[in-house]
Amino acid sequence: MKNIFKLIIFSSIIAGIFACEKNPAELIDESPQVEEAPTYTPDSPMWRKLNSPVSYSFTDGVVKTESENLYTCVIGRPDTTNDHLAIDNKSRIDMMGNIDAQTIISGTYSPDGNFWNLRKTESTPRFSPMLLGPFAVFGRTEVEYFSLFGGGFYFNESFPEGVNYYLDSWMMTDFNQTGDIVGKGQLTGCMVNNTGYFIENNAGKQMWTISRIRVYDKLKPFPNGFLGKFAMASAEVNKKEVGFMLSESESEKIPTREFYQYNDANDTWTRKADFPGDDRYEGTIFGVRDKIYYGLGQSKTEAKGFRDIWEYDPVTDKWTKFATYPGSGNIKVATAKVSGKVYIGFGYYVGATKINTEKYIGVSDFWEFVPSRK
Repeated sequence: MKNIFKLIIFSSIIAGIFACEKNPAELIDESPQVEEAPTYTPDSPMWRKLNSPVSYSFTDGVVKTESENLYTCVIGRPDTTNDHLAIDNKSRIDMMGNIDAQTIISGTYSPDGNFWNLRKTESTPRFSPMLLGPFAVFGRTEVEYFSLFGGGFYFNESFPEGVNYYLDSWMMTDFNQTGDIVGKGQLTGCMVNNTGYFIENNAGKQMWTISRIRVYDKLKPFPNGFLGKFAMASAEVNKKEVGFMLSESESEKIPTREFYQYNDANDTWTRKADFPGDDRYEGTIFGVRDKIYYGLGQSKTEAKGFRDIWEYDPVTDKWTKFATYPGSGNIKVATAKVSGKVYIGFGYYVGATKINTEKYIGVSDFWEFVPSRK
């Protein structure tokens, strides 16, 4: 009996000790949460997902790869003639973009091998630059190609009010040269028959042209009173490449809809059918053979982006809803064109924070778009 009593007392003491012992602290994972970008299923054979941009680093003999999210970039084809002059799907695509506020990225993509070759540099990002090309320089025995990269802006110390525009620092990629740029403010341009046309996105709306001999010529200012961004692209009309421009405004009071065709013979603009889609800005425009395509972008009234793509037919002067972009981003999406194929991707989408504010999330997915497969 005494032994049983002692056992009960001992058990009570042990239980009391464990009861008084403090519970161990709960482990909390404080690592930053990476938001998963939305994914969509392609709605037709027009779309094919390609490899995302990947950068490489070497540490202690080990190769590490990292997929890069590009908030804003431009891509262009520097080494082949315009689509209606030659068919060549082995062209490379140049890319210049921004990863964050201190890092820029540049390099090339090979459509033939679906392969990226990139390099990162700590530098001030260049937002909304312009990439014109390819320009073909015809020599005695061969053709050389070059593209022009420049313009854009950066934020100074008085951000968000302070904006500085790049007015020089053009780069001719194949010749590795730099030179002065004409024009003031943000610039938008496109290639038409091996000639570059661009416009100043400001009150003056001055038009410029640059040819294969790398000489700037001043054209007439755009005559419309519109103030905003000009989205420009080219398409074939009667077997001749022609420039088009959409007036894209960030203001809710000025809808994005006015569409114009440029006549390079007499330096004049003709208004065409208005863009009929939902009002937006920061959309994407490009031409493929005899059609113009415009879409994506951000709503002016809601924290959302659009994924629709519209087709414009210069012969009928009509817009038609054509496709739905399967990529994760839909704002500031970049495009390049090679032989009737469009390479499209990157940009960002609008997400929501825990306090119901907007945030912009960059993405890395990259797609091939072939309208003729519809």
